Amino acid sequence: MNMIIKNIKEILCGVLLLTAVGCSDYLDKDPYDIITPDKVWEDPKIINSVLVNLYDKMYLEQFNDWYRDSWRLMNPATMSDEAQGSFQKDPLFDNPNATYTYEDNLFGEEYTKRWYPGIRNCNDFLAQLKDAALDESEKKALDAEVRFIRAWHYFSLVKRYGGLPLVTEPQVYDPNNLESLQTPRNKEVEVYDFIVNECWEIAEALPVNRDASGKYRADKGSALALCSRAALYAGSIAKYGTVQLDGVIGIPSSEAHRFFQKAFDASNAVIGLGKYALYESKPDDRAQNYCDIFTKTTNGDNGEYIFQKQYSVSGGTGHDWDKRNAPFSYRAGGWGCGVAPTLEMVEEYEYTDGTDGKLMFTNSDGSLKRFENPLDLFEGKDPRLFASVYLPGSPCKGSFIEVRRGLITPSGEKIESTKQPDAGETYEYNGTVYNVSGKDAGSDTGDQSKTGFYQKKFWDETLQDVNMGKSETPWVVFRLGEMYLNLAEAAIELGGKDNEALEAINKIRARAGIKLLESVDIPKVRHERKVELAFEGHRFWDMKRWRVAHLDVTQGGLNNFRGSALYPWYNLGDGKYTFETTDRTPKQVRLFLERNYYTKIHDNDMKSNPKWIQNPGYTN
Repeated sequence: MNMIIKNIKEILCGVLLLTAVGCSDYLDKDPYDIITPDKVWEDPKIINSVLVNLYDKMYLEQFNDWYRDSWRLMNPATMSDEAQGSFQKDPLFDNPNATYTYEDNLFGEEYTKRWYPGIRNCNDFLAQLKDAALDESEKKALDAEVRFIRAWHYFSLVKRYGGLPLVTEPQVYDPNNLESLQTPRNKEVEVYDFIVNECWEIAEALPVNRDASGKYRADKGSALALCSRAALYAGSIAKYGTVQLDGVIGIPSSEAHRFFQKAFDASNAVIGLGKYALYESKPDDRAQNYCDIFTKTTNGDNGEYIFQKQYSVSGGTGHDWDKRNAPFSYRAGGWGCGVAPTLEMVEEYEYTDGTDGKLMFTNSDGSLKRFENPLDLFEGKDPRLFASVYLPGSPCKGSFIEVRRGLITPSGEKIESTKQPDAGETYEYNGTVYNVSGKDAGSDTGDQSKTGFYQKKFWDETLQDVNMGKSETPWVVFRLGEMYLNLAEAAIELGGKDNEALEAINKIRARAGIKLLESVDIPKVRHERKVELAFEGHRFWDMKRWRVAHLDVTQGGLNNFRGSALYPWYNLGDGKYTFETTDRTPKQVRLFLERNYYTKIHDNDMKSNPKWIQNPGYTN
């Protein structure tokens, strides 16, 4: 209870220590120190600076949001089947003979520390806004904007924990009535209804467009996009999940159609605004076109982003993505190599003629194909692959990604790499000295990629100073591509809307430059979503809401998943490459329990409120 009391007493407009977050012209407001309540609500400039802080508390699961310590490389990509973390560190990316059981608190933190302060501040802002020195139209717009931020907080909570208290008014600390602060958990369906209804309502009060100084603030499209995503999640949980704890977690199956319909309507509404378009600046180079969407070059101004987080090195809000995720030889003296896409993920990308994405490195007689350039193995693949993943042979910053498992002599002897690329492991043949591994990866030791791949999406090849805090590539929260995919999924789940689903999916595939589908079903929609939204933080949560994560890897789940690797070998006799694969990468196999669909509520939160009940499968 002490934690809640402490938070309640820290009323937003008592003493505010405000800092700018450097997100845009709007979010680069001057900082203010020690502002009293009467001054705040008399000055529109200060009110807007308070709003900046409310945005800054949004937990957007972006570049620097690693679970626990950043060196563990545990983010939604590496915790799904998209990728592994490269470093050989416990608890997940070490010891191949062990099993990693998904942690009880994965991606969870104390409610009273991570999310409640943001919700409390939103409630305080909304209450005091009523008497602010602003005209009614501006109050209405600010009210809607802050309700969007609050709805995002609740969405972040409900997808982790299920139902939690819906607190929408300021709570007043009364030492004689502490029980009034001890609110019970709402039902999960009530929280989703709150988010969906709030977003649908406030969309009418938010502008479709903002001027240049406010273009990164929430607008009508942002509210509708959150409505679309939240409703889709709720529909899936209703259809595929189970109701427990009298509805505190789980949503009745009877509600699935209603939520899918709202997701369909909200997605259509975003598209219908006519404000956003799928990015197509380079139709003659589909790979580069798709790559450019996520680069610092476009900086989010691509016409497709609906809501994003901007960064500013000069404003002190640069991030570390490029330093932490650089391929080995591009690390600039350490770190790097963070997220390593798996072979399974690479093979999800089809060929442009629509055929299955399985890599073809053997001839019809079973012999290994020989390639002049390792990149030739991937010829004809979905252009999004080349834009999202650094493959063996991929061009990068005037050079190329060199991945080599080792050397093969003309007699067939394999000289296998056993050290990091910079360890000086060499082999001499016919008077020429060769580095056994490639400059970017090779062996199963050290901190290099163990799959043969690196994540390219979001990596800034133009960055000169590859160091901590020097990256400014924006993080996408909502974009139009997701809205088409949300619409398609909701349409298929509703039934009778196959044409709408097919049209939406084919818009995505046409932009990508691959063969259009002639029909669509749930597996095809989910496949397209996995490929189009790869490494953007969706896959882990999608597997949870579809209730497939607990299945065996052979059934599309995470159990017994380790992540496979591609091994390029350089043949000394003819200077060509041959390939092998392995599912024995030096990583633990995974075990996702059914209780992991909901995160354990932190012990401190449970102790602070005796009215709460813990999620099933966990002890208090």
